[in-house]
Amino acid sequence: MKKSRKRKYRYNYSYSVQSQGDPSVNVYGIFTPGSAPSDSNGRQNRFNRDIASANQIWNSGGECNINFISQPIIEVNTVIDATNLSTNEAFRGPVENLINQVKQMNGNQPGIYVVYTSGNDFASPSGNSRPIGVGGVIIENFRVENGVPQFTLFRIIALSSRALSAPFAFARMKQDMLYFTQLNNQPVNNVFMFESIDPDGSFY
Repeated sequence: MKKSRKRKYRYNYSYSVQSQGDPSVNVYGIFTPGSAPSDSNGRQNRFNRDIASANQIWNSGGECNINFISQPIIEVNTVIDATNLSTNEAFRGPVENLINQVKQMNGNQPGIYVVYTSGNDFASPSGNSRPIGVGGVIIENFRVENGVPQFTLFRIIALSSRALSAPFAFARMKQDMLYFTQLNNQPVNNVFMFESIDPDGSFY
């Protein structure tokens, strides 16, 4: 695991983990057809284990006292097979589309949305082994008020079936989502850009 980093932000965004009085964040687990395990009880147990593993690392007091709260799992009929998806393809298409649908269903609640896919691995990025998890962000309601960017940010994760045998894969992806995406405060042609600053890439 990478060491946690304390990072200062010069912009405002709506995200529950930013609340100093309540350092908690809801996590929504979305299981697609063919994802492991195949039964509802097994899926709930997998999701609970992933949350427990993340809290074991992140809810240890001090600066990293983040409490991840599991929400009831959601089972959908949309098939997402990781085998034929690259990390970029996953978030340009089926994963982001599915998460947007679920967000609309639950009132656009902020938090971390994780999709459990079928298939053992995602397609290999150039020069890398085949990852079992990928992560990204959804930015909504972006505006600039008094020169300060403000927006609502949703963290999104997708895990393959093989991630079932890697209990800390979920926690690792959360680390990347929480610490390694930032807004470049120097706009180019009045366009603000988000940058990934994770040296390993947003996949695992």
